[in-house]
Amino acid sequence: MTPHHPAPIFLEALIVYWDNFPLAPGIQASDEFINLMDQVIERSDLLRKDSLTYTEGVFFDLFGRAFKAMFWADNGKAGKLIPDLGNMYRYTKKGFELKDQFVEFYFSTGLYNYYIEAYPEAHPGYKPLVAFMHKGDRELGLIQLNYAIANAVFLKVEALLFMSLIQLKYENDLNSAAIYAEKIVREYPENIFYRGHLITILLHQHRYAQVRKQLQASVHHKGPYADMIRSLSNAFMAEKVTGEDGPARAAYLQTLELAEGLGPYGDTYRAMGFMGLSRLFEKQGRHDESEAYARKASRLTTYAFILEEQYPSAR
Repeated sequence: MTPHHPAPIFLEALIVYWDNFPLAPGIQASDEFINLMDQVIERSDLLRKDSLTYTEGVFFDLFGRAFKAMFWADNGKAGKLIPDLGNMYRYTKKGFELKDQFVEFYFSTGLYNYYIEAYPEAHPGYKPLVAFMHKGDRELGLIQLNYAIANAVFLKVEALLFMSLIQLKYENDLNSAAIYAEKIVREYPENIFYRGHLITILLHQHRYAQVRKQLQASVHHKGPYADMIRSLSNAFMAEKVTGEDGPARAAYLQTLELAEGLGPYGDTYRAMGFMGLSRLFEKQGRHDESEAYARKASRLTTYAFILEEQYPSAR
């Protein structure tokens, strides 16, 4: 490996990303992450000019841009993605040809194959936009993502997370989503975002013993994100397990307050907080207020498992 190879910088950027996730703009870790990925993109240019290292150059250019795109999209700044979209699409298609030379391309290929079919099915308005794009294969995409989970080095965690999210949003399979989420937590037990993702699934599976186990494992975590996860868990279990509507309402309101300060990273938790209040109002026969809170939740998430969760007596 040459002294100017992008691999060490890419790995350094991933460590910053994983250790500090969720990243928000304006903090030192985010600035460091963006700077490192810019260096990765710059150094990938030299690799692409040599036929012997062309495949690596395509990979590092694509994923240097892709990780920056995920960062900006996660923070509600989709406009920042526009300059990179052309290169990302071109190199994603190239990855179809290169995946057997460089296994990490199974992630991008699988992701493309799945989403190019699943997303327009869920959002029909986008079908005209993808009509002229390379056709995908939903089932093959899942197979390729699982292959990336088993064999990738750089992108195993991302493949696991996307598979968990796919199971939640498009396959409506909470059991599979939990299995992938549990694997991520085993890989990164100190990452509160991943543990929170698992806890929200377990709550909606009503696996409360496992929720308590996860909360105990994260008791040392401090800060608003960890506090938000605990508050939501307390609210959910007060509502569902002990039937204490007053404490449940107070904890849901606290969840909303904590989530409000976390920007887009708090939106899913805000949705769960609003749905919790909706169920409590429905129990009291206050249907207009219940529907109002449900509408607020639906503006923040399309996850059916959140929006369709019922009060225990309604099951």
